[in-house]
Amino acid sequence: MVASWSGVGVQLLSKLSGMTMQDEAYQPPKVFMSYSHDSKEHRDWVLQFARRLVSNGVDVVLDRWNLEIGGNLTKFMEQAGDEDYKVVVVVSEAYTAKADDRTGGTGYETQMLSGQLFRDLDSDRVLPILRNNPDAKMPQFLSGRLWEDFRNSDVSEGSYEELLRQLHSLPVEAAPALGPNPFAGTTEIEARQLIRNSPERWHRPEMSGDVEFVYSQNSGQYRLGSGECQFTLDVSERSARKVYALNDPRDIRRIAVINDWADRRDLLADVSQFDTSSRIVDAGPGDAIVLNNTKGYWAVVCVKDIFTRQGLNRERVITFRYIINTMRAADFGELI
Repeated sequence: MVASWSGVGVQLLSKLSGMTMQDEAYQPPKVFMSYSHDSKEHRDWVLQFARRLVSNGVDVVLDRWNLEIGGNLTKFMEQAGDEDYKVVVVVSEAYTAKADDRTGGTGYETQMLSGQLFRDLDSDRVLPILRNNPDAKMPQFLSGRLWEDFRNSDVSEGSYEELLRQLHSLPVEAAPALGPNPFAGTTEIEARQLIRNSPERWHRPEMSGDVEFVYSQNSGQYRLGSGECQFTLDVSERSARKVYALNDPRDIRRIAVINDWADRRDLLADVSQFDTSSRIVDAGPGDAIVLNNTKGYWAVVCVKDIFTRQGLNRERVITFRYIINTMRAADFGELI
């Protein structure tokens, strides 16, 4: 996965203020790695993690390559207090114990960091990540801080992307723009219509979830995800139990269908292999719609049911579960 992440790093960097690494004005994010030397395996994991960050455009200070034999250890550790650096703290059980007891190099770094966090409670300089810490034991100076989970390989890839995006100031989920007040300068009827027709009514910003969509509303369009990971699902009626799905929305590049996907799980390791040459595909219950957006991300929409019910008018309904792969990969083998 390192090679693919290197590509992600280049794309992230190219968006920073319109600059790339070749621009003289560009300054890559600086990170100081704070960790305890629990074991050779743990030290090697931190080394590999730091090298991966460097390959993705992060300037990392690590004792393994920035501190020579005979070097000033205290001066090196004091870089953790330099406000030009973010500090990635690898919180193992041993790190927590040393930090709380203020012992060793970990204790010295903790003293500097805890003082800064106390002076600036809103600071995001210190970024905790969990490793070799099954019970998520946090040191006192990081109590109440959000952390990324690297204890399990099943979740660590997503955690790595979230950390990398934060370091490059490119969150997956950007805050939405403030909308208009529907009651300002409108009649009661107009305000009611604005509220009922708000685009956010047909939007799930999460990266996965279950949806019931009355696709006879909003021109059959429903937005999934957010930011670069946004997909507009565009469906229309084909028959009582089937829909057409289109790649017409501006954020969709390709579309495909997987018939009876539950019986073909071995093929989900690469959903890009399904035919994406058509503008329209049709899908019914048990099928999956594959979406590729213009930012290079992939999503799968697993259709559960399609039916008609009577409201004020006849409502055409589709229920589905969707999953977005936030790593720009077409592999859904372990996600569905």
